[in-house]
Amino acid sequence: MYSTVILHANLQYAEIPVEEIPNVVHQSYIPVLTSLLEIPKIEVVLNFTGVTLEILNNEYPEVLDLLKEGIEKGKFEMTGTGYSHPIFPLLPIEDSRKQIEFNLQVMENTLNYKPTGFWLPELAYDPTLPSLLKEYGFSYIFIDEELYNTSSPLLNYSNPNNLPYTSAHHYITELNKSKNLLGRLLKFRRALSELKKRSKRANFAPVELKGAKSTITGLKIPSVWSIITSASMYGYPFVSFRKIAKLISKHRKQNGLVIPYGTDLEFIGYRSLVDGKLITPEQLRKLLMKILKIEGNEMILPKEYIKKCKPTDLGYLKTGSWAQNQRLDLWTMDEDNQKLERICEEIRWYFRQFLSEEIDERIWKHLLLAENSDGRGWDPIPERRLACFSHALEALSLVKELYREKKFK
Repeated sequence: MYSTVILHANLQYAEIPVEEIPNVVHQSYIPVLTSLLEIPKIEVVLNFTGVTLEILNNEYPEVLDLLKEGIEKGKFEMTGTGYSHPIFPLLPIEDSRKQIEFNLQVMENTLNYKPTGFWLPELAYDPTLPSLLKEYGFSYIFIDEELYNTSSPLLNYSNPNNLPYTSAHHYITELNKSKNLLGRLLKFRRALSELKKRSKRANFAPVELKGAKSTITGLKIPSVWSIITSASMYGYPFVSFRKIAKLISKHRKQNGLVIPYGTDLEFIGYRSLVDGKLITPEQLRKLLMKILKIEGNEMILPKEYIKKCKPTDLGYLKTGSWAQNQRLDLWTMDEDNQKLERICEEIRWYFRQFLSEEIDERIWKHLLLAENSDGRGWDPIPERRLACFSHALEALSLVKELYREKKFK
């Protein structure tokens, strides 16, 4: 059995103000990365947005030193992503290209690294992405297992005759709604029972995704596993590390890359999803040590895994994300988002009046920063929303000035 874990870092986090960045770095990034480097035989996937790498390079170079050490020792694999953590299916193709290119340039400048795997922000996918990512040398992406499972016609949410499908997150949402002790106990019991069933049924087998004009290898991430391993580290009853390891061991006969934990790095040491509970770097270390002891398990980097285990299934993944309803409306329905997007569309209209080489990279950078999904979804704090608006207005001002210069030259 092959396994790994995935940690995603984004210093433009929707609910985290800029003034908290030092705490994020010192309470989460540094202790977690240091711990991972100290654990023998650990091989993990890390995704840092381009903006995050720039901030770290300018203000916290010691974090980059830890990343470089892990890369050099073969313990860390970095993935590509969008420069500002955008929702790719909502972007024009040209914007998607710029997001990828800016991020690749930052990775080269800060880490001297070229990734072969790609992390789609919010695992938001559409069928144009395989061919686009292949152009930039990417060979695999991570995908949401639930979205893949509901991409067949009879399960698709857009099909009026669809079969019922309940997200794993539904049971956690119902649990959190309970106010009285008895209600919480009953819903906890139901949630735990359902999550254990789903964790056993999880299918980690890689799939070759059919896209427009190309295919790409998809490595599945079952959200149920991140939920149940998080519950274990939060100290909930009946989900000890030993029981988690036992559940994982049931997948020993699979040829898939078992990913029992994939989450935001900020949730370890700094931020909690559950009031009064915080996952510490030490708890993560204990979980990983328990996983390493599973008989027949080998932690491996995905770039090495896909050399050993090629997909045998050819499948289709519909446009969607790993949001609870699998849709994209989390980043589109809000009135702020709609206004912001109207400004971005105005900027793009001006862009179309120029040859690509005529547009200053500064203007592009402001537009890309305005496309940051963490200023749009997951109920961002005003600071994050306003940052997107500010970058959009700055891009609009600069491109209008460029347009006037060209028109009246």
